Amino acid sequence: MTENLNSKEIYAIAAGDLWGLQPEDAYLIYAPLGGHISLASQENVEEMEKCAAGDIVSDQAAKALAIFQAKGKVTVHRLPKSPEELYQIDILCNYTCNFKCIYCYSAAGRSQGEVKFEHIKAIADYLFLSGKEQTNPYIINFSGGGEPLISFPLIKRTVEYIREITEGTDYRYNIGLVTNGSLITPEIIDFFAENKVDMAVSFEILQDLQDKERGSYDKVEANIDMMLERDFPFGIRTTFTPDSVGRMEEMIEKVHNRFPKLKKVVFDVVLAPSLFPTSDALREYYDTFLREYRKAKKLAHCYGIILESIAVETLAMVRDRTCEGKIVLTPAGTISSCARVSSPKEEGYARYVYGRIHGGSVEFDNEAFGNIINSSNIYTEPQCEHCFARWNCGGGCRLFHDSFSKEFEDARCACEKEALRLELADVLASRFESQTGRSLESHIKHSAKRK
Repeated sequence: MTENLNSKEIYAIAAGDLWGLQPEDAYLIYAPLGGHISLASQENVEEMEKCAAGDIVSDQAAKALAIFQAKGKVTVHRLPKSPEELYQIDILCNYTCNFKCIYCYSAAGRSQGEVKFEHIKAIADYLFLSGKEQTNPYIINFSGGGEPLISFPLIKRTVEYIREITEGTDYRYNIGLVTNGSLITPEIIDFFAENKVDMAVSFEILQDLQDKERGSYDKVEANIDMMLERDFPFGIRTTFTPDSVGRMEEMIEKVHNRFPKLKKVVFDVVLAPSLFPTSDALREYYDTFLREYRKAKKLAHCYGIILESIAVETLAMVRDRTCEGKIVLTPAGTISSCARVSSPKEEGYARYVYGRIHGGSVEFDNEAFGNIINSSNIYTEPQCEHCFARWNCGGGCRLFHDSFSKEFEDARCACEKEALRLELADVLASRFESQTGRSLESHIKHSAKRK
């Protein structure tokens, strides 16, 4: 129906059902590369499609098309041409963990291996001492592989070294850490506060779920209390399994009542093929996640809690690949493109590696990097060709593609599209209410009755 509009990256999305009407009774018109969103009737869509084909049927349709073709203030994150363009750096400190999470993606790689400081130094020197041009602030994160705080002395040494070599320079960077929360001490928090290290604690919030899926609820709870008492800023990241996905509002209530000073929570989907025996099971999980997340988001807003999820909130992201690429330093001294693929013991490890530390320097394999980046993007995935969500989804995580078969991919795509459709409708509803003081839903239903 809208082939010519689609060719200009303009999409008409049937949305009447969001307001209790037939889907074709109202459309969302969306131009992701321009950042333009509007509401339209089927007649409006048909006239714009004719204009896009070169048949000017009305001045109004021509003006509407011109608006949607206009460039907006949208930053489009394009495929990097080389590793030198990357600015996200993950340092995987070790392959050791004191937890046994049921959905752990790196359990197969467990060992006593720890990253060498000389390898970290090579990464830091490449970023800050090589004369490399900085195009974006560096995002440096300690995560993955194992529990990073097992290697806190190494983290401390790294942070101090980066501070030393960047003193008096104009380099922009941020250092963060993801931890299971069990090994945090006041001394660690004091160091992180002094050096402005951001922290996220992976935590299932409800005791029965934490003890079942991760462990050590009491210990993590006590450390969260300690950090809140010291006014240390941090956030909670919760990963949902099929058993926990229906309990999001309960979690927000728990945060509000048990940790009233905690104001930042992130909800994430799980990537664990073993938890989903069929594609229908995965589809049901995604449907539940989206439905329950939207309810929890409203509740969190009432309590002054910032709740986010990059899994179902993608409108702010415009990209042609889900992952722009990372420099992931593994304990093996190699450079991986994915923090979830870090050990030679893991299946597919060789397909994600594109470099190594050798002789105190970073060495990239540009051909391997090109093969990685030029797969699993909106140009290579057939389901992306005419999809209105492609610039926000980015084609889907490569590890997901490698972990699941086609029917599972269809379930993921359906969730991405519905989540974006709802986000677009939310934006229009918010704009309409702020401009008119009235409900968009009431306006649409009233207009439909008059017809």
